[in-house]
Amino acid sequence: MINIVVADDHRAIRKGLKALLCTEPDFNIIGEAGDGLETVDLVGKLQPDILILDLMMPGINGLEVARRLNRNCSHTGIVVLSMHGNEAYVTEALRLGARAYVLKESLNEELVNAIREVVSGSCYLSLLLCSSTMDNSG
Repeated sequence: MINIVVADDHRAIRKGLKALLCTEPDFNIIGEAGDGLETVDLVGKLQPDILILDLMMPGINGLEVARRLNRNCSHTGIVVLSMHGNEAYVTEALRLGARAYVLKESLNEELVNAIREVVSGSCYLSLLLCSSTMDNSG
């Protein structure tokens, strides 16, 4: 089983992600958090395989969460799920330890693929990020 914590400040997003991810037979949602400080504490306590992390959260933002967890819980794979697709956010998230970056407007299957790639030891960038970079509209 792949143990997952979902961190997003919007309750509806967390519930939707849980509903989506629970359809995968090997995914186990073990916790959820609504702000950055709660996320750091929860991941430290539960030690999930994957953290799905929003960047814009109260308390401390997702970038600071990634920095802290990369230092203290480096075995947890961080999958950023954000509406922000500009290069500065993506680059900084990856630099701070995220292993995947998926845009919220992506297809559901893309998040599932990103999780599986990170668990297997690879990195993943949203297909929408790649196409916007190639189009130079991003």
